[in-house]
Amino acid sequence: MTPIDLLIKPHSILQTEPPRDGRALAVSADCGMGLAMHERHIVAIDTPEKLSAQYQAREILDLPNHLLMPGLINAQSHALGIVGRGGAMPHDVFAAPMALGEDGKMPAFLEDELFAAARLAFTEMLLAGTTTCADLSPFSETVAKAAEAVGIHTQISVPVSEEVNAWTDSAQEGLERALALHDSYARHPRIGIALGLSSLAHIDRDTLVRTAMYAEELGLAVQVLLHQSPAHVSAIEARHGCSGIKLLENVGLLGPNLQAVHVNALDDDDVELLQRYRAGLVRCHHPFEHQMRNWTWMNGDQHVALGSGGYGLNYYADPFRTIADHGVSGIYHATQGGAHVLGLEDNVGALAAGKLADIIALDLRVLDARIHADAVSVDIPQLLTLGRANQAVTDVWVAGSRRVESRQLVD
Repeated sequence: MTPIDLLIKPHSILQTEPPRDGRALAVSADCGMGLAMHERHIVAIDTPEKLSAQYQAREILDLPNHLLMPGLINAQSHALGIVGRGGAMPHDVFAAPMALGEDGKMPAFLEDELFAAARLAFTEMLLAGTTTCADLSPFSETVAKAAEAVGIHTQISVPVSEEVNAWTDSAQEGLERALALHDSYARHPRIGIALGLSSLAHIDRDTLVRTAMYAEELGLAVQVLLHQSPAHVSAIEARHGCSGIKLLENVGLLGPNLQAVHVNALDDDDVELLQRYRAGLVRCHHPFEHQMRNWTWMNGDQHVALGSGGYGLNYYADPFRTIADHGVSGIYHATQGGAHVLGLEDNVGALAAGKLADIIALDLRVLDARIHADAVSVDIPQLLTLGRANQAVTDVWVAGSRRVESRQLVD
C-alpha cells in the first residue's frame, strides 16, 4: 500500500460544478466519501473503504459530523484596516495605517504594531475558514511578513498611488517597493506579489503605462478598485477625461489578468468592455449597491470572486457573510471563482486529486442539529448561506499543514 500522511473520514465532502454548456451551477455535499492527503496535496477522494485498501495512512481522522470543503478565497481584503475597526471613519481603510503622527513626519504606528495588526487580521481570516486572500494594504513588506507567519496563502497587492503618506512619497516608490517584494518572494510557496491600484484618480497615465509594462514583463496580476460609486467615476473622468474602465483599456491593463474590484457604477459601454476583455471581477458588497447597476449583466465567460473589502467597511474577516448575500452561487464564487480570478485555479479552489490540500472542516451540528436524523432531509449547501457558517469551522489545512485544530491555532 502507498503511504500517506492523513486519511479523513467526514460526514460529507462539498463539490461544485461550474455552469457550462447551458447547465446551471451545481453544488452538492457527497456523503460516504473520504479524502487522502499526503504532504502538500490531496491524493484521492473515494469511499473510506477503497482509500483504506489502497493507502497506508500515518493518521486517520474520523469526523462523522463534519463537512469538508475547499478553503475560502477572499479575493479582496485590507488587513491593516483592522487598526481602524470601530473607529469614526470606517469608509477609508487606508486612513489609519497610513496616517502620520502628531509631529507630521513619523508614522502613527510602529512597524511591530502594524505587524501585530496584520497578523491578527490574517488569523481571524484563517479561523473563519479563509485559506487564501488577496490583500491590498500599505506597508506591504510588513503585511507580507505577517501573512507568512500565520501560514495563509496571500496575494500581496502593493498599492501604487501618488498620494504622499506614511509609507510612500510617490507612485514610483510604490512600484519600486512592489518590484523589490516580487524579487524577495519569487519562489515563496504561499506568498505572491501583485500591483494594486487603489484610486485611478490619484495616479497619472504615465505611471499606469509603466504598471502595465511591469505586469506584462514579470507576469504580475493587477488589482484595481474600480467604479465603486458614481462619485469615484466622476473623479476619474475629471482627472483623465474618460471612465476608469476605458482608461485601463487605453493603457493596456484591461484583460483577464486584471482583478477589477467593486465595478458597481457602470454604463453600457463599461459593461461591453469588461465582457469583451474578460476581466476578472471581484464583488465586495456596497451599502448602497441596490441603487446601482444590478450584477445580472455578467455573462458566463467571466470569472467572479468575492471579497470582504466592501466600500464603507474598514475590515471584516468572514467571507461566509458575503456568501449569505449570494445564496448557493456564492459558495462557487468564494472557492473556484476566486481561484480563477487570482490565477490559482490549478492549485486551489476545489477538492480534487492533485490540488493543494487547502481544506476546512465544519461541524454541521452547529448549523443544524438534525444532521443525522433519518426522517429529515438537510440541504447542506443551503446551510452555508445562512451567514453563520464561520461559527462551524473547526479545522483548517493550508497546503496540507494543519493551521487550526478544534478551533485552536496550531503553532
